[in-house]
Amino acid sequence: MADTADTTQRGSGLSRRGFLGLSAIGLGMGMGSTAWGPWPGAAVGSPRSPGDAPLRFVVLTDTHANHEETARLENLRRVFAVVDAEQPQFVLHCGDITDYGSDEEFAAYRATIPDGLWDRLRHAPGNHEIRWDTSARERFQRWFGPTSYSFDAGGVHFVALDPTQALQEPGLFGDDLEHLRDDLSRVGERPTVMFLHYPLAGRNYYVNDADAFLRTIDPFPVRGIFAGHIHRNEIDRFNGLTQVAAVATRSGPFYLRVTQVDDGDGRRLVVEQVTLGATDADAPTVQPLTEMPLDAPPAGAEPIRIAARPRDTAIALTAVAGRAATAVEARVHPQAVFGAAEDGVWTPLAPRGASWHGAVDAAALAAGVHRVQLRATDAAGGRRYDTAEVDRRGVTRARPAWELAIGGQLQGALAARGATVVAGSTSGRVAAIEVEGSSRHRRRWTADLGPVHRGAAFTTDGALVCVPGADHRLTALDARTGAVAWVSSFDKPVMSTPAVFATGEGDRIVVAAEDRLRCLDDHGATLWEASVPVLTAGRAASDGARVFVGAGDGRAYAYDLGTGEPLWSFLTNERPDAYRRLIYGPWDDWIEVLPTGAVLVSTVTHAIAIDPVTGGELWRVAGSHIYAPSVMLPDGGLLLTTEWGVLSVLDPATGAARWSAQAVPRAFNAGPALDPRDGTVWLVSVGGLLVAVDSATGTVSVDRQLFTANTFSTPVIVGEQLVVAAQDGVLRGLTI
Repeated sequence: MADTADTTQRGSGLSRRGFLGLSAIGLGMGMGSTAWGPWPGAAVGSPRSPGDAPLRFVVLTDTHANHEETARLENLRRVFAVVDAEQPQFVLHCGDITDYGSDEEFAAYRATIPDGLWDRLRHAPGNHEIRWDTSARERFQRWFGPTSYSFDAGGVHFVALDPTQALQEPGLFGDDLEHLRDDLSRVGERPTVMFLHYPLAGRNYYVNDADAFLRTIDPFPVRGIFAGHIHRNEIDRFNGLTQVAAVATRSGPFYLRVTQVDDGDGRRLVVEQVTLGATDADAPTVQPLTEMPLDAPPAGAEPIRIAARPRDTAIALTAVAGRAATAVEARVHPQAVFGAAEDGVWTPLAPRGASWHGAVDAAALAAGVHRVQLRATDAAGGRRYDTAEVDRRGVTRARPAWELAIGGQLQGALAARGATVVAGSTSGRVAAIEVEGSSRHRRRWTADLGPVHRGAAFTTDGALVCVPGADHRLTALDARTGAVAWVSSFDKPVMSTPAVFATGEGDRIVVAAEDRLRCLDDHGATLWEASVPVLTAGRAASDGARVFVGAGDGRAYAYDLGTGEPLWSFLTNERPDAYRRLIYGPWDDWIEVLPTGAVLVSTVTHAIAIDPVTGGELWRVAGSHIYAPSVMLPDGGLLLTTEWGVLSVLDPATGAARWSAQAVPRAFNAGPALDPRDGTVWLVSVGGLLVAVDSATGTVSVDRQLFTANTFSTPVIVGEQLVVAAQDGVLRGLTI
């Protein structure tokens, strides 16, 4: 049991993922002093000299190794054996290496790879490595090294990108774009090829700030992207580059062979799909897919200059595209689309001299901030994408009052005590503000700790605020000054929101670090620890005698509050394997104790009320209620929110519904906030749409589009203000 108390503070490092630009020699030797290693990829060479053999490498993706799926592992053994026989210079893996990123799965994956090939593999993480694991990025680094890095081979600069987000499905580049810009600035005119998990642009809305990524790489000779995620081949040419999303190796014995050619028409990468035969005796099939020019961008790569003017029911547009453009179209960015693909409808603009003119329908848009996308198409089918931001005026109940840039991503729920609000960032910055009146705020203090992914919690007397950190520490700060009062250190990242309970002997603080649940007193002393099977990333609850928590084996558990002894467990699903029991279980749930004494446990399929003493089921209702905390209404109703944006008020004794209403397109970890003055429930969608809901009737009023970032943070109401946090690192106050 690791337990320390000190008053030191730790910086947050260079970036949330540690972007590294390293040479082959540096990769082979520079990691040796760490606990990672050996670094896979040491055999990748430096830029080749004229006369050397042409660059030849392999790309594969979405292997989804699972130690319980023997047929899938045998498929990988066949693929890697053939790849090894080809002797490529290196192999790029575009992520979703495993189903859920456990060490057992990584070991099973490693066992399919010939030893002679292992040191030539390059990996980028997928959402399946990062989504369901509180130690995900650390575990990835132990097996494969950094998640964002670059290297040179064959006169080409290669960059591994990591827009995955801890405990979340969609991608975000965020502050890594600055490190990417620095890396590309050092390369000069050498062409760059990137690889990552999510495909970008076009119909792909898997990464929320893909438009910022395109602006970042625009000045540099980025010529290609390899991606995965969609499990099929898809080729796009846009913004001067060629993107190849590859077929999933999970689906069969597939990989891409990439060969550099220079025959007088300029250097290019020839991409082919290789499909193994039904047996090892059968010859593979080779299918040409595309070519990726390296020396110069195709025509039509010029930026689009955009003038956007919001009107009452439309957004008027004037665009100046490159001379090669044969068509220019526009659409409102589908902010409600959350980590998915969407074809949508594009509105053509009309040419007039050297510019293009038209308007997109905005009648259904809420007031507030939106993005307008434009695409220009040339005669060869190449496209250019650019984006403009517009602020649509309108009368709303909530009025923007102030903004405070904290940096990083504000991912955890906000904590409030009296007029004090505390927000923690993935950058490690923790900020406390004092909310004043209807429209003002005052910064109270800031502290720099390890990266914060979950919400903080005040002690019951408001003297301390307990902050969980991905640096393996729970830090208690003085709520008045931000000074460190004590630190409790763990063996793994603290990626759950602390729960604080008052007892006759003082506060009890219960927090989890992956598979360990710890109970501390308000001086930071550890009272007990208990095992939580697989992991928990939610928040515990207590009825004064017991502690309840959701786990990654598909069960909810009860422990004795005084001793930590396990009391009972409840199986929420009977899925056939560990991966599905995890994702369909209560691993990320804020457990709650209802006024009836029942324990509310939620998953992606049901909310379940459980007897606190026996662990027996009392009632259940269908719906994915796991990601948003419930709220008890003053009239005794239980307000639940599904990830699909449906609000319901239930009888907490029986689960019977009073009303149900579709409130927002989707809500994820950002739960509702109840205004005690008038009973209005305020809910922010994952895409930043704010709605007001009458808690008595379920009547929904769309209010405004707050921002173009995603939000996974439950807001708070302090007096006359609603305080909201978002992934753009900005804390906002609105007068309500």
